[in-house]
Amino acid sequence: MSDYRKNIGNNNNKVEQKHKKKIHYSLLTFVLLICIVELAVSAVNNINKNINFASKIRGLEEKRNEELNKNKQLKSEIENFNSETTLESIARNNLKMAEENEILLIINKPKKEIQVDDSIKKKKDK
Repeated sequence: MSDYRKNIGNNNNKVEQKHKKKIHYSLLTFVLLICIVELAVSAVNNINKNINFASKIRGLEEKRNEELNKNKQLKSEIENFNSETTLESIARNNLKMAEENEILLIINKPKKEIQVDDSIKKKKDK
């Protein structure tokens, strides 16, 4: 009978070991699944960040191009402003100055009439 008890004891040990292995493998599988899920979530977050940064970069590049164009325009205005004829026309119009042997005539009209008169003058000049 002692052999029988040994066989039963060995069988119980084998069953217990198989059960422990199954539990061990189940835990390892669970941990592996958690790691895979974490990697997937991290990948999705990184993709979202890349998309957001790409759109911000495009917006900033557009703004930079606009500012560069504005800078070119301002530089050309500075060059035009520094010319002698432009300075002279500014002095004549804004500062109410006149050259020698000229008489300055200032006519005060409402702004609406001035706009109408300017359009009439343009038509007459054509």
